Amino acid sequence: MTFRFFPQRVARCCQRTLWFLTTVLLLLLSFTSAEAAGSAVGQPMEFLLVHGDMAWCRGDNSCPDWISAEGQIMADSPKKLQKLLKRLGNRKLPIIVSSPGGDVRAAMEMAYAIRKQKLAIAVGRTRSRECSYAEPICSAARAKDGSIKGDAYSFGAICFSACPLFFAGGVERVSSPFALLGVHQITTTYSEVRVQYRTEYETVDGRRKILSKREIGRKFVGKHDTTKLDKQQKARLVSFLKEMGIDKSLVDLMLGTQPTSIHLIAQMDALKLKLTTELAAADQLVAARDCKDKQSIAECAEPPSVSAAPASVAPTPDAPAAVGE
Repeated sequence: MTFRFFPQRVARCCQRTLWFLTTVLLLLLSFTSAEAAGSAVGQPMEFLLVHGDMAWCRGDNSCPDWISAEGQIMADSPKKLQKLLKRLGNRKLPIIVSSPGGDVRAAMEMAYAIRKQKLAIAVGRTRSRECSYAEPICSAARAKDGSIKGDAYSFGAICFSACPLFFAGGVERVSSPFALLGVHQITTTYSEVRVQYRTEYETVDGRRKILSKREIGRKFVGKHDTTKLDKQQKARLVSFLKEMGIDKSLVDLMLGTQPTSIHLIAQMDALKLKLTTELAAADQLVAARDCKDKQSIAECAEPPSVSAAPASVAPTPDAPAAVGE
């Protein structure tokens, strides 16, 4: 896109139009990037300790650290998270998450874990300067201890399906206009298995007494999916959200959206639902240190956020340039 300078009078007349067109363009790019991120379903969520490598703090080695959580939430994700949290001890590092969703029970378990640690969370991604645009976190960037150096950014990050339940665990929960939060119906998969037993018994005075019972065969019959939640399941979900301080209306949004679709939650709606606690970007959350009482993350972040994607990353010939936030 080419921008030309206009005479002052014309510029004033067209200023709102230009802002509108720019906003639409950025939103379209954000959706395209989010769709690409969502296509990575199947890659298990990975938790990494990240040492900040931003230009504003690199010189005096004062960059903040955070936890990167990217990928699909699996049944063993809580164990992986707990392992890293145990390694970090009492350090209260923010979590930067991007996930297409996954296991609901695991997401809720992780929410309880980070709430217990009183950790903050943001929808965002992490990129290392040593990696390509297409693979923001690559093996070449990993240190021997598994940690990496990188930048946090919001552009193209997603938190869909079960991810908002994990996100709900943060004591502070933030998302940028360049990241997407979304929910849909919970799908429960039931597996049917036919089990055969060998039972030994004896009859005493006309009554059968079982002596032993041993499984001798097991055969998978089939499975079926359902999006219907019984009263107990719904009550458990509502109770969880209440415990996390989030409006139970989020459940209605989930139940009203087919699993093949996503209900994108607008920023102001996320605030009304208390799914987010304030408006801020991922890089602002990691940069916010020593915040005063009632001071917003955006206000105490040092320096203020100026981009949705790290400026240090140069676009490759086959990748689009990063768009400012």
